[in-house]
Amino acid sequence: MGCGHSPHWISANIQSKTMNTGAASIISHKPHVSTFRLSQHASLNCITINDEADIPADSMIRNEAEKLQAVILNQFVFADRGRYAASFKKLASAGAPVTCLDNAVSGRKGLFAIQAIALAGMQNIETVKVAGRKAGVVYEDDYARYCFLSNIFAQNVKMSRAAQARAVFETFEKAMAQHAFDFTETVRTWFFNDHILDWYGEFNEVRTSFFSKTGIFEKQVPASTGIGAGNPYGAALTGDLFAVQPKDGRLKIRMVPSPMQESALNYKSSFSRAMELEYPAHRRLLISGTASIGADGRTAFPDDVAAQIDLTMRVAEALLKSRRMNWRHLFRGIAYLNHPDSLKHFEACCRKYKIPGSSLAVAFTERCRGDLLFEIELDGFMKL
Repeated sequence: MGCGHSPHWISANIQSKTMNTGAASIISHKPHVSTFRLSQHASLNCITINDEADIPADSMIRNEAEKLQAVILNQFVFADRGRYAASFKKLASAGAPVTCLDNAVSGRKGLFAIQAIALAGMQNIETVKVAGRKAGVVYEDDYARYCFLSNIFAQNVKMSRAAQARAVFETFEKAMAQHAFDFTETVRTWFFNDHILDWYGEFNEVRTSFFSKTGIFEKQVPASTGIGAGNPYGAALTGDLFAVQPKDGRLKIRMVPSPMQESALNYKSSFSRAMELEYPAHRRLLISGTASIGADGRTAFPDDVAAQIDLTMRVAEALLKSRRMNWRHLFRGIAYLNHPDSLKHFEACCRKYKIPGSSLAVAFTERCRGDLLFEIELDGFMKL
């Protein structure tokens, strides 16, 4: 599962480095770093830690970014809020946009995951502020301008859940506009709904209404992840966003359908299965949160977590193959499981399909359906 002691180049042109001895388990006491070279001087890096020990994970992420001379663009932290409240505060005070989410598992203390995206070799990185706090970054290259927004939530958490969801979308739009982005330039979103099963339908109504108002459906429907996880603020919803504003026709952005699943739009869930960014020298594939849903839109294998994991990974693999990629092109991902007992099934599936699991963060959360036991999101890079 893990890599060896030394960095090596795999066929995807992603440099993959694990600081441990390559144990079979995804749980590790050291960070894993995967790197994709965007140019001679610039690189995008994913730093992942999965652990269940008392370690200074917040400083480990910063140290890895400093070694790479990289700026952290966004960061997901899944942890027991009560146990790691101090670490959450340190992460926020360090100045990096960070989304902290509950990952408490009964009987398992200290289990957590952190995944950060860090950019090296780019100049003129702007800070995006929301309500006086750092909530994102804007940067650019020869092909486009990019905007990451992190940890967006309603300032008034006493409002109804639907009102809070509308506030998140409106905050996205306002923050983007302050940096000359239009909401229709969004290519990827993440939504973390507290008690998601209680109001996912209501959330979808708010999202669809906002997308209609802003004209998303006439342009591009972003890839997305929707997961059930609480937050330190007591908010009904926290959201993250990635937008891309091409400078000319050299960068092509397109929605990618799934070969094995119908469009999510068919069952009133407003996201695309994947988005692709095609540059002159490489392609980037952003795969939405993917689960064990059959071609008919229904949950497959509702009581069998191993079968759900296997089908989900085959669906994800089919998406990769549809864009001439495979598992060696994996840059990052997050696997959302129902309980640590399911981890052995996921690790077995990674071994079966030779998936580099060290690039995957593992979180224990709810999903948007009560009978879904597993979900995964992935990013792939491929040199042309």
